[in-house]
Amino acid sequence: MPPSVLIVASTRAYADSQEILRIQDTAAALLECGNAVDVLVPRTSTLLTSVLSPAVRVFTVPRLVPFMHNPPRRPSIRRFLVGALMLFRGIALLSRRRYTALHGVNDGALVVRAISGFATVGRLPFIAEVHRPFARPGMVKGPRAAFARFCERRALRRAAAIVLPDEQTLALFGRNIPRARVSLIPDPHVELVPTAFTFAEFSAALRHVYTYALGPRGI
Repeated sequence: MPPSVLIVASTRAYADSQEILRIQDTAAALLECGNAVDVLVPRTSTLLTSVLSPAVRVFTVPRLVPFMHNPPRRPSIRRFLVGALMLFRGIALLSRRRYTALHGVNDGALVVRAISGFATVGRLPFIAEVHRPFARPGMVKGPRAAFARFCERRALRRAAAIVLPDEQTLALFGRNIPRARVSLIPDPHVELVPTAFTFAEFSAALRHVYTYALGPRGI
């Protein structure tokens, strides 16, 4: 059986086309390395189902109205509840397939940090990838935002490797994350960012991150 990776999207992934494309590229790079790939999203979207390879298994969580309906961009009770559902779904998936690593995107990194503790043998390594941090400018203040930033920092400190898109995102965290584990990997889409990688460059950079995070096991 090939090594397997579970990618956990953010609680707002279906509304974020750039995140969906990033998940597509990450899944494609992992498949290219011979991995099996599962993706956990709160719910699917037309873009998600159209861009992912048929080899990728997609899982969703129960849709509980009104909690599942368009949670806001800011930290909220609804996003917390969606994240909790994704955590329970991830634990269930962990019991069915032996994953080599977990990969959380945006606040999905908080979810994989929690899932990793339920591995049967030791703590399952996870990669935290953040493009829209709770520390970004314009994020509302208050106890919910402060708690979200606290959880985000803790997840990044526990991650085997951290992926950020650029120096500007790195600067938002100051000295609150272990910079030695940070890799800056731009999107491989020149139509989205002027500093885009080619897909070959993106795939090589991601392979390097996984080799570092997993040690001798690699991907």
